[in-house]
Amino acid sequence: MPIISRKIENTVLDTLKSFPVVYLNGPRQAGKTTLAKVLLNKKFKANFITFDDWVERVAAKQNPLEYIQATGTPLIIGEVQLVPEIFRPLKKIVDENRQKGLIENLNSNGQYLLTGSANLVAMPELANAMVGRMATLTLLPLSYNEILGTSSNFIDRCFNKDFTNIRPKKLSLIEAIRQASFPEASRLDDNIRNAWYNNYIQKITLEDPQFLYNLDKAESMPLLLSSLAIRAGSLVNDANISREIGLSSVSVRKYRGLLNDTFVTYSLKPWHRAKIKRLVKSPKIYFHDTMLLCHLLGQKPEHILEKSPHKFGHILENFIFTELLKNIHASGSLINLGFYQTNDGKEVDFVLEKNQKIIAIEVKNSEQITSRDISGIKTLQQSAGKEIHCGIVLCNTPRVIPIDKNIYLLPINALWQ
Repeated sequence: MPIISRKIENTVLDTLKSFPVVYLNGPRQAGKTTLAKVLLNKKFKANFITFDDWVERVAAKQNPLEYIQATGTPLIIGEVQLVPEIFRPLKKIVDENRQKGLIENLNSNGQYLLTGSANLVAMPELANAMVGRMATLTLLPLSYNEILGTSSNFIDRCFNKDFTNIRPKKLSLIEAIRQASFPEASRLDDNIRNAWYNNYIQKITLEDPQFLYNLDKAESMPLLLSSLAIRAGSLVNDANISREIGLSSVSVRKYRGLLNDTFVTYSLKPWHRAKIKRLVKSPKIYFHDTMLLCHLLGQKPEHILEKSPHKFGHILENFIFTELLKNIHASGSLINLGFYQTNDGKEVDFVLEKNQKIIAIEVKNSEQITSRDISGIKTLQQSAGKEIHCGIVLCNTPRVIPIDKNIYLLPINALWQ
């Protein structure tokens, strides 16, 4: 099967021209190594090593400075978080090459492309060593845009308030959810896919936490993951989770952080303004891969849709979240993503903010949209005033419909047009 083109590719190449080091992070199996090898065959000619290779890992740990000096530049290093000892030597080499570049009037950017399955927050050695020397990019699982091979950018449409040429198209949400996933898993049939996810869960909840963080109770991670899956799209309450799984609330908070740092889950923060009172402060929990979420719930997405339409609403919301976040990362734009919720229950699923413009997005698995469905957007409009650029309800509408002042119904497939 041909390799699917990733939208972040040009952003990676452009960033390598501006920084000595680029760190491409993201979930395990998101396609970071594949993308790195694609770049090797295009405009970034470099050597390639990965610390998933036991021999390379041991050699790098034993004498990191000599190891890095011997490999030369440009260099791509996969799963760099497995050898934290390498970060200080990297800093030394980068600084030496920078100094040489200044003396000889040579470009010292594009020396290293690092890939890893851990956020910089979880890797203080790397973060501290490479301050001012490194840019960080994130590659998430396949977006449905990438699957379709389209060049559309839904978020740009929203900020430009350009909903022209959005046409009704037959869309199987189930098929979109199934395909917009990890590249390898998206190609498997159900039986093999289940085995793949079982192995993946073993890796992210038991092996990675023990290896990376030396957790003393890593055996609690699978239980925590299942508990979070039930709460996908909901506010996080560590005390409730603590009582449910028998782990202290302090440990729950810590372990949730590790799942965020390794790109399994995402804690979406509430949008806020100092002048607006009575807003909730707890984050909502989402999963970077919606098929992983369905696997943890023990059901296929089509079965959830058939038997529990209300629960499928949470699955759809998680899926839309992942597509928005993938769009943001691929574009390289500075866009804040959050949600809006008041203490008295008024809410908007997603709030996008860019250059003091705000887009409010509500997700509904329905064609019939009522005034109640847009009440959260209208409340936010009243609170934030002119900052609200427009409100959008992604739903099963057959076409674009202005439903209220600066509020539009858009078909869900507008995400990919």
